[in-house]
Amino acid sequence: MIEYKTEVTVNKPVMEVFALIKNVGRFDEWTDMKGTRLVTGDKLQVGSQIETTIKFGPVNQTMTFEVVGYEENRKMAFKTVSKGSIAWDAEYVFMPQGDSATKVISSGQLRLSGLLKMSEPLLAGEVRSGEAKELVKYKELVEMA
Repeated sequence: MIEYKTEVTVNKPVMEVFALIKNVGRFDEWTDMKGTRLVTGDKLQVGSQIETTIKFGPVNQTMTFEVVGYEENRKMAFKTVSKGSIAWDAEYVFMPQGDSATKVISSGQLRLSGLLKMSEPLLAGEVRSGEAKELVKYKELVEMA
């Protein structure tokens, strides 16, 4: 299992910072996901399902996530519900830092199986640095708006 935790402070109020995470159609702008879309309902909430394709090393895997935690302007968490060689659970926590800044903490774990499992030690650093870069990109997108 590969675990990661990273954080960044965004110089915007929590409502503006959280607005990006609840816009599933924009995930592709700040993550390594492609074709990300909400496949149930019309808004993000507990029980919503998100489908995406992730490139992980030599593997392109279409995945379905289910939102397992959602508190407006506070938290969004998901877990993998599809089958495949990658299972990913993640949580984003949003903490106001006064009226004009927000700390965002991203944490999660990836469980690899099949041939990918053997490359886990090599991929762990890549996952951790990739998640940190995605959070920086998230910050940049929100601050540019």
